[in-house]
Amino acid sequence: MVKAETADRVLALATSPTSSISVGELLLQLGHIDEEQFKRLMALSYEGAEPEDPSDRELFGEAVISRGLATPGQVADALREQAELSGKGVFKNLGEIMVGRGLLLPAQVKGLLEEQDQIILHCPACREKYNVLRQWAGSAKCPADSALLTDGPRTESVGVAATLDGGPTPGSPIGLEFGGCKIVEVLGKGSMGAVYKAKHVGLNRYVAVKLLPSMSNDPELVKRLLLEARAIAKLEHPNIVQVYDVGFQRGYFFMVMQLLKGDTLEARIKDEKKLPVKAALEIARDVAQGLHAAHEKGVVHRDVKPANIMVAEDGTARLTDFGLAQDTENQTEEPGVIVGTPFYMSPEQWLGHKADERSDFYSLGVILFLMVSGRHPFQGQTVQDLMNQHLKVVPPSLASVDAALPEGLSAVVRKLIAKPPKKRYASAQALLSDIQRLLRDEDPEALAEFGEMIRCGFCETMNPVTEKKCKVCHESLNAGGAPLEIATRADEVRCDCGAITKKGARMCSGCRKPFCSRCRVRLAALKGYCNHCVPHLPRR
Repeated sequence: MVKAETADRVLALATSPTSSISVGELLLQLGHIDEEQFKRLMALSYEGAEPEDPSDRELFGEAVISRGLATPGQVADALREQAELSGKGVFKNLGEIMVGRGLLLPAQVKGLLEEQDQIILHCPACREKYNVLRQWAGSAKCPADSALLTDGPRTESVGVAATLDGGPTPGSPIGLEFGGCKIVEVLGKGSMGAVYKAKHVGLNRYVAVKLLPSMSNDPELVKRLLLEARAIAKLEHPNIVQVYDVGFQRGYFFMVMQLLKGDTLEARIKDEKKLPVKAALEIARDVAQGLHAAHEKGVVHRDVKPANIMVAEDGTARLTDFGLAQDTENQTEEPGVIVGTPFYMSPEQWLGHKADERSDFYSLGVILFLMVSGRHPFQGQTVQDLMNQHLKVVPPSLASVDAALPEGLSAVVRKLIAKPPKKRYASAQALLSDIQRLLRDEDPEALAEFGEMIRCGFCETMNPVTEKKCKVCHESLNAGGAPLEIATRADEVRCDCGAITKKGARMCSGCRKPFCSRCRVRLAALKGYCNHCVPHLPRR
């Protein structure tokens, strides 16, 4: 009927992954054959094919009905039309007829036909069922509990269970129901699955549903989702997103959560660049209250970051996404595992050490720095650079970034992101106390330890820079009329630019110029060394 090269080209088009049309139909549409030739071609193809097993037709129809794609009456009408067409010499499969009637899409038919090479196996432990390629029978395992899957009743239609093969990914879950919640739209996607907006049919209200498809074939992700659900289920607090239900249905592990009206802190910072001090402190207070509730139940979040903080329309902040949380009552993780988000990970997390409450405080300190300054305290082009910054580099003080920021706020941030955990806040209550002091325009307790100090001209006592009188002799700290000089502690050095930096730092926190490689006290002048150290270098 057609030339060999034309047939090859059409065959390549018809068998492409995006094609849902037969070779004959494609030849007809392209004008290479007429309708009579098309009918002859279809008749020849059916003559050479094995008779269709009626049970296969029934299995396809059952799959369509079980998925809710068509009603039993619609399938029966399509089967009746197929029989009438066959009597006239026109051969069409059930899928083609249902596409012509507008009941199915070509992509849906293609997916259902691909499932004919699969069988249903059951998990004897959780009693869930999965679609498995026939050649996997006897070796496939349940992704939830690793139990060996066994044969199920042959009457069940493939398509109502999760698919455990490496084939095409399933369609969108939008429109399906999980735990009585009908999926409406996607809200966001991440490494731990996707979060969707859904309507709770029984309660007639909107909720958020996190879905993890079981065909991910990654037991670790499934375990993480279950741990997250158990961790949040232990927590009932207005500053933590609430979980209503968790389960497995239609091939997905799902978790039904509170739907919050608002936006993430990440989106707000992106829009506003930096937040007013009061607003930032109120968000930090809400997050600290949520962390306090979690820590009391033995749960460490380990991934506190702007993307995991929802700010509601009324300004209330809530912690979300406990997917990396560590529950002290359910220790299942191998030691040495590094978890978290690089910009916000504490030094102990970078080293693979066990995280505790103070690790969450460190992350909150980084967020507070970002909120009020509009920049990260630690910056790097690569993950290795960021790790080095978090482990070794002293961050710039907030005063050096924005002189208008309160010294008390700078002291609180410096205490939160101190390298040794023992120098950070020991509890959320202590942190909340300092935040409340700042909101009342009072000096926080952290100021005495981490704030800039001035020396009394009479008794030489060190006093916070905000004090007007010496706390020992009560003399006025500016009685002499001379300009006050910020005192340095034993572990600090003053750069020529006036900024105070921790001893041992490679560069000044103010002017960012490098210190001498030998003394780490004075600025480098010649080949990495200061003028004082150059004469003391060994001569070659």
